Amino acid sequence: MELLLENYYRQAEDLANEARELRVLIDDSESIIFINLDSHRNVMMRLNLQLTMGTFSLSLFGLIGVAFGMNLESSLEEDPRIFWLVTGIMFLGSGLIWRRLLSFLGRHLEPSLPPHVPAVLKKTQPAAGRMEIKSDLKAETFGLSRSTLTNH
Repeated sequence: MELLLENYYRQAEDLANEARELRVLIDDSESIIFINLDSHRNVMMRLNLQLTMGTFSLSLFGLIGVAFGMNLESSLEEDPRIFWLVTGIMFLGSGLIWRRLLSFLGRHLEPSLPPHVPAVLKKTQPAAGRMEIKSDLKAETFGLSRSTLTNH
């Protein structure tokens, strides 16, 4: 009877250890997923900032068109080429300011190196039926690693 209880106690301990190991794997996977989501959020925020800077530069040089669009008389509205000249100056100036703002963004908001993500532990099951832990790290395009839990 005592051997039977010891056997059940050992099996319960083994199950508890496996549950703890699985919990650690789940926590590691969760942290990697959050790192990836943060990275994607940062990319979206950077794109939003770039588009906002483009809109700002267009609206800044759009003031020239507003000044010519008022009902004020000058000798410039009689020349048919002045429209294209003013439009060209507006777009050229907007492009130059946007380019300058993007270079400022590139200098001051350079993306830092991604944080080092430790190797994710994978569970594999050999033919004998015992579970063993294997370490696997896959480098991806952005330097981050993704994990998948698989049972072979």
